Amino acid sequence: MLEGIDALIALEKFGTVSEAAIRLRLTQSAISKRIQALQRIIGFQLVEPDGRRIRLTAPAIEFLERARPLVADLRGLTGSVQEGAASDFSIALADSIASSWGPGVIKRALHGLRGVSVRLHAHRSVLLIESVRLGRYHIGLSTDLPAAKDLIHYPVIDEPLVLVNSGLGTKAVRNQPLISIEPSSATWSAIEPQIRAHHPQLLARSLVPVETFSATVQMVKAGFGDGLVPLGLALEMDLDRRCYREIRGVSRHISLVTRKTVSQLANFRLLRERLVQESAAYFSSAGAGT
Repeated sequence: MLEGIDALIALEKFGTVSEAAIRLRLTQSAISKRIQALQRIIGFQLVEPDGRRIRLTAPAIEFLERARPLVADLRGLTGSVQEGAASDFSIALADSIASSWGPGVIKRALHGLRGVSVRLHAHRSVLLIESVRLGRYHIGLSTDLPAAKDLIHYPVIDEPLVLVNSGLGTKAVRNQPLISIEPSSATWSAIEPQIRAHHPQLLARSLVPVETFSATVQMVKAGFGDGLVPLGLALEMDLDRRCYREIRGVSRHISLVTRKTVSQLANFRLLRERLVQESAAYFSSAGAGT
């Protein structure tokens, strides 16, 4: 039943079986079978056609609203973190953080924290938030804006964005295309208003959207345009400092998200404080803004 609810949530969020399958890393057939099995269990229709997309029926929407907290509690029974005992937290990282500074900073934050261990996972931010909400993970390190009102959000750091010169040149070349994360991403939604306010000339360029920041760097290396990427990725890929510059006033908000029951644990508070400290230390030692 839980698998069916997961599939239904993905359909609600993304609107098509194909997109839901991609996000859950399943086949379209598997998504359809899970929805059908859930319909048989609960006894009413869950989805209906909406042009080329699919939408949830009114009873399905009501069902999900009631099911979400129950699903989180059920998962908590098998993956609970107990106060006063050794704490093993599952942490989901936004994929762009997982592919750059996140794992190293978490490892340093754990140093000296007795009785605290973590298991790391990586997802797109939109799936990460839903996974924490449903209890698959205790904590998320997210680039998404703090919109989920049923979760607790703790600010970690605002990570600067940098512009990397095409071909990793040490001098900027005018009129280059701008390669960056796709407009449908959480990060672009957050930084686009900042760019428009402080650097509107960047938005006048031809925009080449890609799915990952790592792909952006590889395309920039090959000389296909300038790249807009998070500072941490430039640092972890050991790019020459002369080939990029910080874009003043443009940063992405990094936050920890968790459920209320986890946020109240003493070991979570200790881990959160250390993560904030180590994140600040990482970007401070990197000389952000130079």
